[in-house]
Order: sequence, then structure tokens, then C-alpha cells
Amino acid sequence: FEAGITSGCGTRKFCGGQAIPREQMAAFLARGLDLPPASQDYFVDDNSSMFQDAINRIAEADVTRGCNPPTNDRFCPKDFVTRGQLAAFLRRAVD
Repeated sequence: FEAGITSGCGTRKFCGGQAIPREQMAAFLARGLDLPPASQDYFVDDNSSMFQDAINRIAEADVTRGCNPPTNDRFCPKDFVTRGQLAAFLRRAVD
């Protein structure tokens, strides 16, 4: 909470056992890594997402490549992230 990465899922709750959508994960990573604004729109399916900026920021930082290889023009913002997928995102973020 204090770092400003997440506001939780209720009054001072973290809800660590809940899965999160990819778009929310993008917001956590973009804030946590303090990524700069992106120079372009990377995906065609995130235009209605309130997290579009964060999604583009993690794409520009090469933390994500999309969800539909080999084209990778989609992010699938409403799909949920597994612990393994989150680990892969974090690995790319810190490398």
C-alpha cells in the first residue's frame, strides 16, 4: 500500500489468494517498476481498458510480448494471470 503499487481490493485488504486480470497485473508492474510512458500503442484489444497506458508501458519495456503468438497484436487484458505467468513477467521485468 505505502509504495503506491496497489490500493488493494477493499479497505486495507490485499486479497493475495485471488487471481487478477492481466490488465491489473500490468498496472502493478508499470507502477512498481516506475516505467516511463510508452511511445506507441502495442495491442489492438486494450483500447477500452482503463489500464491501456500501463499495458503499453510494460510492452515497451519488453516485459510482455502479447498473448497470441506469433502475431502478438493482442494483450488479452481480461484474461487472468496464473502464478507461473506472473513469475515470467517478473523475471523479464528484473532482467
